[in-house]
Amino acid sequence: MAEQTNLKKQLPVEGMTCATCANTVEKTLQNAPHVITASVNYATQKVSLEVDEQANLKELKKLVKNAGYSLILEDEVAKTADEKLKEIKKQLSVALPLSVVVMVLSMFVGDFAYKSFILLALTLPVLFYAGLHFFKNAFRLALKLQTNMDTLIASGTGAAFFYSLINTFFPQWINGLGLQVHVYYESAAVIITFILLGKFLEERAKSKSSTAIEKLYKLQSKNAIRVEDGQEKEVPLDEVAISDLLLIKAGDRVPVDGSIEKGSGVLDESMLTGESVPVEKEQGDLVKAGTLLKNGTLTIKAENLGADTALGQIIQMVSDAMGSKAPAQKLADKISSIFVPVVLVLAIATFIIWYTMGSDNAFAMAFVNTFSVLIIACPCALGLATPTAIMVGVGKAASKGVLIKNAETLEKPKSIKALLFDKTGTISKGKLEVVFEKNYFEEGDRLHLLSILNGMESQSHHPMADAVTNYLNDKYSLMPFFINQVETISGVGLKAKIDNEEYSVTGLSELINLDDDKTQAVKQLQKEGRSVVAFWKGKELLALFGLHDNIKPETKGAVEILKRKGLHLEVLSGDHQAAVAAVAHDSGIEDFKGGLLPEDKLRYLKEVQQKYGPTAFVGDGINDAPALAQADLGIAMSTGTDVAIESADVTLMSGDITKISEFFRLSEQISSTMKQNLFWAFIYNVIAIPVAAGILYPVNGFLLNPMVAGGAMAFSSLSVVLNSLRLKVRK
Repeated sequence: MAEQTNLKKQLPVEGMTCATCANTVEKTLQNAPHVITASVNYATQKVSLEVDEQANLKELKKLVKNAGYSLILEDEVAKTADEKLKEIKKQLSVALPLSVVVMVLSMFVGDFAYKSFILLALTLPVLFYAGLHFFKNAFRLALKLQTNMDTLIASGTGAAFFYSLINTFFPQWINGLGLQVHVYYESAAVIITFILLGKFLEERAKSKSSTAIEKLYKLQSKNAIRVEDGQEKEVPLDEVAISDLLLIKAGDRVPVDGSIEKGSGVLDESMLTGESVPVEKEQGDLVKAGTLLKNGTLTIKAENLGADTALGQIIQMVSDAMGSKAPAQKLADKISSIFVPVVLVLAIATFIIWYTMGSDNAFAMAFVNTFSVLIIACPCALGLATPTAIMVGVGKAASKGVLIKNAETLEKPKSIKALLFDKTGTISKGKLEVVFEKNYFEEGDRLHLLSILNGMESQSHHPMADAVTNYLNDKYSLMPFFINQVETISGVGLKAKIDNEEYSVTGLSELINLDDDKTQAVKQLQKEGRSVVAFWKGKELLALFGLHDNIKPETKGAVEILKRKGLHLEVLSGDHQAAVAAVAHDSGIEDFKGGLLPEDKLRYLKEVQQKYGPTAFVGDGINDAPALAQADLGIAMSTGTDVAIESADVTLMSGDITKISEFFRLSEQISSTMKQNLFWAFIYNVIAIPVAAGILYPVNGFLLNPMVAGGAMAFSSLSVVLNSLRLKVRK
C-alpha cells in the first residue's frame, strides 16, 4: 500500500478584522475532516494548512464561509494589499469630512432649528456606507452566537446612533421620562472614522512589514530567452522545460537554476546570499534563479524550475516562517478568543452599576460609560503583537541571507548553551590547499620535474590532485606537461613512464624507509594534521607537499563573538583526529572530535545535550542531517546538501558563520519586540477598560469621552505595528 502524502497549503482568508476572527477560522478548519493542522495568521491574513490527500478544499471553503469568512483557493484571486488600502481610502473619503462637520456642529455650534435632523443626515453615510461592514459582520456572527471586534464596534456605535435617533424623533417622550434630551451622532460618526483611519494606517504599516517577501517575488522572471536550433525566442517562463538552453544577457535576471553551457560573466547574488560582492561564473558553474547578470553573456541549461529553484524554495520558506506562530502568540490567541464575551459582560455590568447609582442623569451616564467600554476594548493590538514582529524580523533576516524555517525557531537561541560545528565546509573551506612544499632535487631541474608532476596531477579529479595543480599553477605559472598515459593505482596514487623513467605520486602510506631528514618532515606534517602528497622518481623522493583544509577567513572572528556569549564550542568531523585538531586550533576552539560517522555525531550530540543543555549544531552535508534534526537548533549552510538544509531550523545562504551571531542577535531583538508588543497590548486594556467604565469618576470626576476612546483604540493597534517596524532599522 502506497504511503499517503500530506499536502501543505498557504491560502489567503478575507473578512478577518481582529485576532478573534483568526481564532474562529482556525478552530473551524482544525475541526474539519482530513485537516491535520491549521494555523491562521491575522497579520498576514493567511492560513497555513496541512491536509491529507482526501481533503476537499472546496468543502473547507464552505465551512469557512459558514463561519463568516472567505477562504481564497489557489485558482481564485485574493484582494491585494493595494486593493484593501484603496477600499479603506474610499470609505475614509466619505467618513472623514462628514465626521469633521458633525463634530464641529455638535461641539462648537449652539442649538438651531433642525440641528438634530441635520446631524442625523450627515451621520447616516458614515455609519451605513463607510461603516456598514462592521454592522453586517456583527449581525452575521450574532446569528451564529459568535462575537468579534466588529461586535464591540457595532454594538457601541449602534447604541449611540439609535439612542440619538429616539432623542431626535421623540424628544417629548424622553423629557417625560425625566431624562435630558441629548444626541451622540458625533461620537458614533467620529469613532467609525477613527477606526477606519486606524485600519488604514495599520494596513499601510503591515504592507511595509512584508516587503521582504515582495522583493523576493519580484526577483522571479516572467519570461526567458530560449535558444532553439541557434535561434533566440522569448517565451513565458512556464513554457520552459528542464534541459532547455536559455540565453542570459547583461542586466537580465537568471530565470531558472541551471549550469553554464557557454560564456562567462559576473553575477550579483546578494538577494540570495546576503553578500554584496559579485561572483565570477564560467562554463560548468551553477547559477541560481533571481540572481542578476552584471556583465557578460551566458547560455545555461535549465535544471530546476519554478518552486523547485533555490529562489522558489526560499520564497516558500520565508512565507511559511512569516505565517507560523511563535509560542508567545499562543497566550495572546487564548486571551483574544475569550476577550470579546468578557468585554460584553463588563459593558453590561458597567451599565447596571451606573444606572443603579441613582444620580439625576443615571441613564445618560450609564449609557456613555458602557459605550466607552465597548469602543475602547479592542483585541486588535493583541492579535498584531507577535505576528507583525515575526513578519518584520523574518523579512530582515532573509534580506541578510539568513532563512528561518518557522517562528518557533526565533525563540530557541536564548536557551542554547552549546554549539557544535561540523568541520568541512562549515568552519573550514572544504577545499584542500597546499601549505607546505619541500623539494629534494637540484634547482635547475625545478621547472622540468614540477611540470611532470603538474601533468600527472592534472589528469586526476581527486581533491588532493586539484590542490596540487592549483598550487603549482599559481606559484610557478606552469603549463601541464603532456603525458601520454597516467595510470591510477587504487589506494596509492598515480604512476607514469616518461623517457624510460618511472614517476609516481603517492600519499602518506607509501612514505617508509626514508632518511632522518625526510622522516622528520613527514612526522611534522602528520603532527600538524596535514594531508601529505609525495612525488617520486623510481624510489627517489623528489618532493613533499603538505595539504590543509584551511579555515574560512571569517571563522576566527565568528568564534570569538560566540565565545563571548558564553557558549560551549566544539568541532566534530569524520576526518582524522590530527586534521580536526589543526582546524580547531586555527579557529580558536579548544574541544574537538575526529573520525566520527554520522551515527557517532548523533550519539555525541545527545551526550552534549545531557551535559550542557540545549545544543545547536552547524553542518552542511548529508552526514550532518541526523545531527541537525536532533539538535535543539539546527543551522545549515546553503552551500551544503538539500537534505541538510531540510533538516535544519535555519539556513545561512552565504555559508558564512558570522551570520550565526547575527541570527542570535536578531532573535533577541524579535523576542524583545514581541514581549514589548504583548506588554503594551495587555497594559492598554488593563488600564483603558476600567477608566472607560468610569472608575476615576468618584476620585476626580473624570469620565472618558467615547471619541477619545475610539482614538485610543485605533492608536493601540497602530503603536504595536510601528514598534515592530523599528526592527527594520535596528542594527
